[in-house]
Amino acid sequence: MTAPALAVLALVIGYPIVRAIILSFYHYPLLSPFRNFIGAGNYQRLANDPVFWQSLVNTGIFTGASVVLGLLVGLVLALALERLQGPWRFVRGVLLTPWAMPVIVVAFLFQFMFDEQGGITDALLQRTGIVHHAIPWLTSPNWAMVAVTLANVWQQAPFFLLIFTAALGGVPNEVIEAARIDRARGWSMVARIKLPYLRSAALVGALLMIIQNFNNFPLIWAMTEGGPGYSTSTLVIYVYRLAFTSFNVGYSSAIGVVWLVLLLFIAGWFIRVLRGQNS
Repeated sequence: MTAPALAVLALVIGYPIVRAIILSFYHYPLLSPFRNFIGAGNYQRLANDPVFWQSLVNTGIFTGASVVLGLLVGLVLALALERLQGPWRFVRGVLLTPWAMPVIVVAFLFQFMFDEQGGITDALLQRTGIVHHAIPWLTSPNWAMVAVTLANVWQQAPFFLLIFTAALGGVPNEVIEAARIDRARGWSMVARIKLPYLRSAALVGALLMIIQNFNNFPLIWAMTEGGPGYSTSTLVIYVYRLAFTSFNVGYSSAIGVVWLVLLLFIAGWFIRVLRGQNS
């Protein structure tokens, strides 16, 4: 019964992974016929590659900030909108719109918003007196990562809103009523009663978004192309440049293998924590 599914997985997932691992041990320029086995040479090169380390750090910053901020925004929205009744429930549907939008549309939207010449973001900040000069959101190495992270949080926060709303619906009414009898109100109700029921949903949502953000290519590429310089270059951007610009398939495969190992380690840690929560 499972043989057809296993065959499809082996074809579309297993083979590319095995092929990438094999290529990572070769000097494999795509446009040259000279390809030779170099063993761990590509992995040794990683240790002295400053662009790789910067891309790894950028990936951690982009992923960590996006997940933490998106989770907090989604949690606050879910708690604030929990008691909406009747026709007011459409507000949740409106707030889910950013998550349903294509990533490339979000990227171009925020690219126009953060434009230094005519973007609405700088215009509002200057009119309200918060800043006196336009902020170079997409042309400054210090601000470019902030810009792409804010765009990513805007799109991903509705996902956390959705899973937290579903998790809040699973809190037993008996527990809520018992807490009210014990005079639990406001923050004490949230912190002591509701948040413990949201831990599993938060872990699952965080894991899914970590994996997605590690692989988030179109948003960053459309907004900054990994620049200026390498200030917003993540692992997926660097691998793309190596494989499809420099045509260095062997070295890009080695980075891809390291990238896969990192994701497997993170996923394994989350699964262990989740099992500990449920035991």
